[in-house]
Amino acid sequence: MNGSIAAAVRGAFGDVRFTDRTRGSELFINPLMSLYFAFDLPGLAARCLYLDRIEDTHLIRQVHSRIAEFRDSVVTRPPRAFPH
Repeated sequence: MNGSIAAAVRGAFGDVRFTDRTRGSELFINPLMSLYFAFDLPGLAARCLYLDRIEDTHLIRQVHSRIAEFRDSVVTRPPRAFPH
């Protein structure tokens, strides 16, 4: 997987050979692979301000509703349009 991501970062897409180990197999290097990243889940969870509000949810719509309620209760910057 790391080789596929590295190939995408270099700009190689499609059926690209980047190592002898992949010889004879069909690959598809996706341009979006360059956006893959890793993170530390406990560290991310520790910074999540609404974790306590979603920990007892079971459905994605419950998660969505709880996050929406959280956002409504927090003072944030007003939304802005993307520049043209």
